[in-house]
Amino acid sequence: MERIDKEFLRRLDDQLMGEGLSLHQRPFHVVAEWMKSNNIEGNFLDERIWTPLMEDYRALYPSGDFSIPGLVDAGVAIRDTMYPARVNVGFGTFGVTPLDIIEITKAELENIFKHYPELGWKALYSACDLWDLAYGVDDLRFEDSAAVQHLNNAKSAISSTARTLFQATDTDSAIQTCCLAAELAMKGALLRLGVDEKEVRKHNHNLVELAESLVKYYSNSNDERLLEASKGFPNYVNSRYSDHGLTRLQLMSLAMRALFITAEAVRRITDRNLAGQVEASERVSRPPL
Repeated sequence: MERIDKEFLRRLDDQLMGEGLSLHQRPFHVVAEWMKSNNIEGNFLDERIWTPLMEDYRALYPSGDFSIPGLVDAGVAIRDTMYPARVNVGFGTFGVTPLDIIEITKAELENIFKHYPELGWKALYSACDLWDLAYGVDDLRFEDSAAVQHLNNAKSAISSTARTLFQATDTDSAIQTCCLAAELAMKGALLRLGVDEKEVRKHNHNLVELAESLVKYYSNSNDERLLEASKGFPNYVNSRYSDHGLTRLQLMSLAMRALFITAEAVRRITDRNLAGQVEASERVSRPPL
Protein backbone atom coordinates (compact mmCIF):
# COMPACT_ATOMS: atom_id res chain seq x y z
CA MET A 1 0.00 0.00 0.00
CA GLU A 2 1.44 3.37 -1.02
CA ARG A 3 2.29 5.73 1.83
CA ILE A 4 0.34 8.97 1.97
CA ASP A 5 2.56 11.74 0.63
CA LYS A 6 3.82 14.05 3.38
CA GLU A 7 3.18 17.15 1.29
CA PHE A 8 -0.40 15.98 0.71
CA LEU A 9 -0.78 15.46 4.46
CA ARG A 10 0.54 18.92 5.37
CA ARG A 11 -1.49 20.71 2.71
CA LEU A 12 -4.75 19.01 3.66
CA ASP A 13 -4.03 19.33 7.37
CA ASP A 14 -3.65 23.10 6.97
CA GLN A 15 -6.97 23.21 5.12
CA LEU A 16 -8.76 21.13 7.75
CA MET A 17 -7.30 23.25 10.53
CA GLY A 18 -8.63 26.34 8.82
CA GLU A 19 -12.07 24.72 8.68
CA GLY A 20 -12.00 24.29 12.45
CA LEU A 21 -11.45 20.53 12.71
CA SER A 22 -9.64 19.35 15.84
CA LEU A 23 -6.35 17.47 15.66
CA HIS A 24 -7.88 14.10 16.55
CA GLN A 25 -10.38 14.46 13.66
CA ARG A 26 -7.98 15.44 10.89
CA PRO A 27 -6.23 12.08 10.23
CA PHE A 28 -9.59 10.50 9.35
CA HIS A 29 -10.30 13.21 6.80
CA VAL A 30 -6.79 12.96 5.34
CA VAL A 31 -7.22 9.22 4.76
CA ALA A 32 -10.68 9.68 3.24
CA GLU A 33 -9.51 12.40 0.86
CA TRP A 34 -6.36 10.52 -0.11
CA MET A 35 -8.31 7.34 -0.94
CA LYS A 36 -10.81 9.39 -2.92
CA SER A 37 -8.11 11.30 -4.83
CA ASN A 38 -6.32 8.07 -5.76
CA ASN A 39 -9.45 6.03 -6.51
CA ILE A 40 -8.54 3.56 -3.79
CA GLU A 41 -11.22 1.27 -2.43
CA GLY A 42 -10.97 -0.99 0.58
CA ASN A 43 -10.67 -0.85 4.33
CA PHE A 44 -10.65 2.74 5.56
CA LEU A 45 -8.81 1.59 8.71
CA ASP A 46 -6.16 -0.52 6.94
CA GLU A 47 -3.06 -0.50 9.17
CA ARG A 48 -0.84 -0.18 6.11
CA ILE A 49 -2.35 3.28 5.66
CA TRP A 50 -2.77 4.31 9.27
CA THR A 51 0.55 3.26 10.79
CA PRO A 52 2.77 5.37 8.50
CA LEU A 53 0.24 8.22 8.47
CA MET A 54 0.24 8.48 12.25
CA GLU A 55 4.04 8.31 12.30
CA ASP A 56 4.08 11.35 10.03
CA TYR A 57 1.36 13.10 12.03
CA ARG A 58 3.23 12.59 15.30
CA ALA A 59 6.36 13.96 13.69
CA LEU A 60 4.34 17.00 12.61
CA TYR A 61 2.79 17.38 16.09
CA PRO A 62 5.22 15.84 18.62
CA SER A 63 3.17 17.08 21.58
CA GLY A 64 -0.21 16.61 19.92
CA ASP A 65 -3.04 14.69 21.55
CA PHE A 66 -4.78 12.48 18.99
CA SER A 67 -7.08 10.76 21.46
CA ILE A 68 -10.84 11.20 21.11
CA PRO A 69 -11.89 13.77 23.74
CA GLY A 70 -14.51 13.00 26.34
CA LEU A 71 -18.03 14.37 26.21
CA VAL A 72 -17.01 16.71 28.98
CA ASP A 73 -13.83 17.40 30.96
CA ALA A 74 -14.61 19.19 34.20
CA GLY A 75 -14.27 18.43 37.89
CA VAL A 76 -15.89 17.28 41.12
CA ALA A 77 -15.18 19.18 44.33
CA ILE A 78 -14.45 17.43 47.62
CA ARG A 79 -13.83 19.79 50.51
CA ASP A 80 -11.57 22.55 49.10
CA THR A 81 -10.09 20.51 46.25
CA MET A 82 -11.34 20.24 42.68
CA TYR A 83 -10.60 16.78 41.29
CA PRO A 84 -10.52 16.33 37.50
CA ALA A 85 -13.47 14.35 36.16
CA ARG A 86 -14.11 13.19 32.61
CA VAL A 87 -17.16 11.62 30.98
CA ASN A 88 -15.89 9.57 28.05
CA VAL A 89 -17.75 8.62 24.89
CA GLY A 90 -19.51 5.30 25.31
CA PHE A 91 -20.90 2.96 22.70
CA GLY A 92 -23.63 0.35 23.06
CA THR A 93 -24.88 -0.86 26.43
CA PHE A 94 -22.50 -0.67 29.40
CA GLY A 95 -22.53 -0.36 33.17
CA VAL A 96 -21.86 2.94 34.88
CA THR A 97 -19.91 3.51 38.09
CA PRO A 98 -20.19 7.28 38.60
CA LEU A 99 -17.24 7.66 40.97
CA ASP A 100 -14.92 6.14 38.37
CA ILE A 101 -15.03 9.35 36.33
CA ILE A 102 -13.23 11.23 39.13
CA GLU A 103 -9.43 11.22 39.08
CA ILE A 104 -8.89 10.20 42.68
CA THR A 105 -7.19 7.18 44.23
CA LYS A 106 -9.30 4.41 45.67
CA ALA A 107 -7.56 4.84 49.03
CA GLU A 108 -8.35 8.55 49.20
CA LEU A 109 -11.96 7.97 48.21
CA GLU A 110 -12.39 5.25 50.82
CA ASN A 111 -10.92 7.58 53.44
CA ILE A 112 -13.43 10.29 52.52
CA PHE A 113 -16.39 7.91 52.82
CA LYS A 114 -15.00 6.63 56.14
CA HIS A 115 -14.40 9.99 57.80
CA TYR A 116 -16.66 12.36 55.82
CA PRO A 117 -19.46 10.16 54.43
CA GLU A 118 -21.68 13.11 53.50
CA LEU A 119 -18.87 14.53 51.35
CA GLY A 120 -18.46 11.16 49.69
CA TRP A 121 -22.14 11.07 48.77
CA LYS A 122 -21.99 14.65 47.57
CA ALA A 123 -19.13 13.67 45.26
CA LEU A 124 -21.09 10.69 43.98
CA TYR A 125 -24.12 12.80 43.10
CA SER A 126 -21.95 15.49 41.52
CA ALA A 127 -20.41 12.78 39.33
CA CYS A 128 -23.94 11.74 38.35
CA ASP A 129 -24.74 15.37 37.53
CA LEU A 130 -21.73 15.56 35.26
CA TRP A 131 -22.78 12.33 33.55
CA ASP A 132 -26.36 13.52 33.02
CA LEU A 133 -25.12 16.86 31.70
CA ALA A 134 -22.64 15.30 29.26
CA TYR A 135 -24.93 12.66 27.81
CA GLY A 136 -28.04 14.84 27.96
CA VAL A 137 -26.45 17.57 25.86
CA ASP A 138 -25.00 14.94 23.54
CA ASP A 139 -28.49 13.51 23.01
CA LEU A 140 -29.48 16.88 21.54
CA ARG A 141 -26.42 17.28 19.31
CA PHE A 142 -28.36 17.02 16.06
CA GLU A 143 -30.76 19.81 16.99
CA ASP A 144 -29.89 23.21 15.59
CA SER A 145 -31.53 25.66 17.96
CA ALA A 146 -30.81 28.51 20.36
CA ALA A 147 -31.82 26.20 23.20
CA VAL A 148 -29.14 23.62 22.40
CA GLN A 149 -26.54 26.34 21.87
CA HIS A 150 -27.33 27.68 25.35
CA LEU A 151 -26.89 24.19 26.80
CA ASN A 152 -23.57 23.65 25.02
CA ASN A 153 -22.33 26.98 26.32
CA ALA A 154 -23.49 26.07 29.81
CA LYS A 155 -21.53 22.82 29.61
CA SER A 156 -18.46 24.78 28.50
CA ALA A 157 -18.89 27.13 31.47
CA ILE A 158 -18.93 24.13 33.83
CA SER A 159 -15.63 22.96 32.34
CA SER A 160 -14.17 26.47 32.62
CA THR A 161 -15.18 26.64 36.27
CA ALA A 162 -13.32 23.42 37.02
CA ARG A 163 -10.20 24.57 35.17
CA THR A 164 -10.18 27.78 37.19
CA LEU A 165 -10.58 25.97 40.49
CA PHE A 166 -7.80 23.49 39.74
CA GLN A 167 -5.52 26.45 40.44
CA ALA A 168 -4.41 27.54 43.89
CA THR A 169 -4.80 31.25 43.12
CA ASP A 170 -6.62 33.56 40.69
CA THR A 171 -9.91 31.73 41.14
CA ASP A 172 -12.29 34.72 41.29
CA SER A 173 -13.50 34.26 37.72
CA ALA A 174 -15.11 30.96 38.76
CA ILE A 175 -18.05 32.97 40.13
CA GLN A 176 -18.87 34.32 36.69
CA THR A 177 -18.69 30.93 34.99
CA CYS A 178 -20.83 29.37 37.75
CA CYS A 179 -23.52 32.01 37.28
CA LEU A 180 -23.27 31.78 33.50
CA ALA A 181 -23.62 27.97 33.48
CA ALA A 182 -26.71 28.01 35.66
CA GLU A 183 -28.35 30.86 33.74
CA LEU A 184 -27.69 29.46 30.26
CA ALA A 185 -28.80 25.95 31.20
CA MET A 186 -32.14 27.08 32.61
CA LYS A 187 -32.71 29.43 29.67
CA GLY A 188 -31.90 26.63 27.26
CA ALA A 189 -34.29 24.24 28.99
CA LEU A 190 -37.08 26.83 28.99
CA LEU A 191 -36.60 27.56 25.30
CA ARG A 192 -36.70 23.89 24.43
CA LEU A 193 -39.87 23.51 26.48
CA GLY A 194 -41.44 26.05 24.13
CA VAL A 195 -41.33 29.13 26.34
CA ASP A 196 -41.24 32.35 24.30
CA GLU A 197 -37.77 33.91 24.07
CA LYS A 198 -39.09 37.30 25.23
CA GLU A 199 -40.50 35.64 28.34
CA VAL A 200 -37.16 33.94 29.02
CA ARG A 201 -35.24 37.20 28.62
CA LYS A 202 -37.35 38.83 31.32
CA HIS A 203 -35.35 36.80 33.86
CA ASN A 204 -31.87 37.81 32.64
CA HIS A 205 -29.27 37.20 35.37
CA ASN A 206 -31.97 36.30 37.92
CA LEU A 207 -31.37 32.65 38.74
CA VAL A 208 -34.20 32.46 41.27
CA GLU A 209 -36.77 33.68 38.74
CA LEU A 210 -35.38 31.32 36.10
CA ALA A 211 -35.66 28.38 38.50
CA GLU A 212 -39.23 29.37 39.41
CA SER A 213 -40.10 29.57 35.72
CA LEU A 214 -38.55 26.17 35.00
CA VAL A 215 -40.50 24.60 37.86
CA LYS A 216 -43.66 26.23 36.51
CA TYR A 217 -43.22 24.75 33.04
CA TYR A 218 -41.77 21.40 34.09
CA SER A 219 -42.21 20.21 37.65
CA ASN A 220 -40.56 17.14 39.16
CA SER A 221 -39.39 15.76 42.50
CA ASN A 222 -36.28 17.99 42.48
CA ASP A 223 -38.24 21.27 42.44
CA GLU A 224 -37.34 22.25 45.98
CA ARG A 225 -33.69 21.40 45.46
CA LEU A 226 -33.58 23.47 42.30
CA LEU A 227 -35.26 26.45 43.91
CA GLU A 228 -33.03 26.27 46.98
CA ALA A 229 -29.85 25.89 44.90
CA SER A 230 -30.75 28.94 42.79
CA LYS A 231 -30.76 31.13 45.89
CA GLY A 232 -27.14 30.39 46.77
CA PHE A 233 -25.40 32.57 44.17
CA PRO A 234 -23.74 35.98 44.46
CA ASN A 235 -25.19 38.81 42.40
CA TYR A 236 -24.08 38.08 38.83
CA VAL A 237 -23.40 41.70 37.86
CA ASN A 238 -22.00 43.04 41.14
CA SER A 239 -19.56 40.16 41.51
CA ARG A 240 -17.75 41.33 38.36
CA TYR A 241 -16.59 44.50 40.04
CA SER A 242 -16.57 44.04 43.81
CA ASP A 243 -14.94 41.62 46.22
CA HIS A 244 -17.19 38.57 46.54
CA GLY A 245 -15.78 37.56 49.92
CA LEU A 246 -16.08 33.82 49.26
CA THR A 247 -13.54 31.37 50.68
CA ARG A 248 -12.07 28.63 48.51
CA LEU A 249 -14.37 26.13 50.22
CA GLN A 250 -17.39 28.29 49.39
CA LEU A 251 -16.26 28.58 45.76
CA MET A 252 -16.14 24.79 45.54
CA SER A 253 -19.67 24.54 46.92
CA LEU A 254 -20.84 27.18 44.43
CA ALA A 255 -19.29 25.21 41.57
CA MET A 256 -21.13 22.02 42.54
CA ARG A 257 -24.37 23.99 42.97
CA ALA A 258 -23.94 25.34 39.44
CA LEU A 259 -23.27 21.82 38.18
CA PHE A 260 -26.44 20.55 39.84
CA ILE A 261 -28.59 23.31 38.35
CA THR A 262 -27.08 22.81 34.90
CA ALA A 263 -27.60 19.04 35.03
CA GLU A 264 -31.10 19.41 36.46
CA ALA A 265 -32.10 21.71 33.61
CA VAL A 266 -30.86 19.11 31.12
CA ARG A 267 -32.64 16.29 32.96
CA ARG A 268 -35.96 18.09 32.50
CA ILE A 269 -35.70 18.05 28.71
CA THR A 270 -34.00 14.66 28.11
CA ASP A 271 -34.34 11.08 29.30
CA ARG A 272 -31.09 11.25 31.29
CA ASN A 273 -31.37 10.91 35.05
CA LEU A 274 -28.50 8.87 36.47
CA ALA A 275 -28.67 10.94 39.67
CA GLY A 276 -32.30 9.95 40.21
CA GLN A 277 -31.57 6.30 39.50
CA VAL A 278 -28.71 6.26 42.00
CA GLU A 279 -30.80 7.96 44.66
CA ALA A 280 -33.58 5.42 44.19
CA SER A 281 -31.29 2.39 44.19
CA GLU A 282 -28.90 3.45 46.96
CA ARG A 283 -31.71 4.74 49.17
CA VAL A 284 -29.39 7.48 50.39
CA SER A 285 -30.87 10.90 49.78
CA ARG A 286 -28.73 13.50 48.14
CA PRO A 287 -27.10 15.68 50.84
CA PRO A 288 -28.01 19.37 50.86
CA LEU A 289 -26.17 21.34 48.19
